[in-house]
Amino acid sequence: MPPGKHTRHQGLTPMRTHTRAAFAAATALALALTAACGADDAATADDTAAENGATTVNFDDGWAKATDTEMSGVFGTIRNPGDTDLHLTGVDGELGGSTELHETVPGGSGMMMQEREDGFVIPAGGELILEPGGNHIMFMGLEEPITTGQQITLTLEFDGAEQDVTVFARDFQGGEEEYVGGEHGGSGHEADGGMNHDG
Repeated sequence: MPPGKHTRHQGLTPMRTHTRAAFAAATALALALTAACGADDAATADDTAAENGATTVNFDDGWAKATDTEMSGVFGTIRNPGDTDLHLTGVDGELGGSTELHETVPGGSGMMMQEREDGFVIPAGGELILEPGGNHIMFMGLEEPITTGQQITLTLEFDGAEQDVTVFARDFQGGEEEYVGGEHGGSGHEADGGMNHDG
């Protein structure tokens, strides 16, 4: 091989080695930056979740009473699988009117229903049972009937968090409790599984 070509070949070898080393260093730096950014993104996502107060409960056997009146009830079991207590402060419905948390208490003429203004605390690992004649979610001022099999989405409101749940309407006939107070409608309205809300 001629000396000139041999010299040129030997001169290129260190340059290629240097280029490869620089490329490897740049790649390592890029990977490190990507990992750091990914960690930052994950931390940001965790911070966002913490700020939003993401809450996960299970609403088992959730159902609403099918009705052609302006009131109805929602029942089922809300389970808290977490390790901290949850404070259910309210419920938002998609059917118009208002949606309230109700409790049933003894009254002068039997069991009486009233709004639970402070909501309910669901203990860690515990449950809140919603049932006709007991605690329940109440639809007030419905603008349209609730039909059997209808799917209804509710937003459960907790301290600093919300969670959507879905229930289905079904036919049901239940007890005859009255409502404490007269601001929620006239007499003869059936709700909460056939319960009267007499004013």
